[in-house]
Amino acid sequence: MKRLVIFCVCVSSLTIALLSLTATTKAVTYDSGQRMFGQVEVEPAFDLSNGNGIYLLTPLKAPFPSKANGAAVAPMYLPVYPLSSTVPAGDLNCQPTNCDHLNVLPFPQTDYGVLPGSDPACADFNGGNPCSPVKGHNHLVGIASTKGDFNIAWHVKLVVFTSPAFTNGSINTMVTTLSQVNALVSSGNAFIADTPITFNCSRTSQQTYEIGTPVLISYP
Repeated sequence: MKRLVIFCVCVSSLTIALLSLTATTKAVTYDSGQRMFGQVEVEPAFDLSNGNGIYLLTPLKAPFPSKANGAAVAPMYLPVYPLSSTVPAGDLNCQPTNCDHLNVLPFPQTDYGVLPGSDPACADFNGGNPCSPVKGHNHLVGIASTKGDFNIAWHVKLVVFTSPAFTNGSINTMVTTLSQVNALVSSGNAFIADTPITFNCSRTSQQTYEIGTPVLISYP
């Protein structure tokens, strides 16, 4: 009887451990893709101070580009992943098929693969100019409560991997914080590509995201 009790305790402990592992696994899953309802769209992002998942809401009729003055603008960093990255596409905030922006890298980058302007992807998403295919990207923004640079107007900066990152495997790491971006840039594994895009959005709740209709993009 004593052996049976010990066996049951061990099985119960193993069951609890497996349940804990399952809960942990679920905790690190990410949402991917824009959702829309009414006159707004909502998309997942990361707090660049700590890598926690957050959500951003953009009014569809907000001025574009934003009319905010320079003092009221904060940077938004978008690490852009190549097709060869082992980061699961479903873990990225956006993919070419579920977001209406950055469906391709808007300039040719050899390591990502170069597409001519005549390629349907470049024709549809880059005005017929040469581009590069991408697996997807993340949105990194500052949040005031974690001492990040937060504003309603966001200036978009692309984080693009360089050749060494393809060789040493840096392209296979999920980038969710500004410290990771800075480390990649300082080590020569990425560079910051500025863009002319500044737009308005604000933080919102996961519940707001969940009530929206997923965006589906026809990708050639």
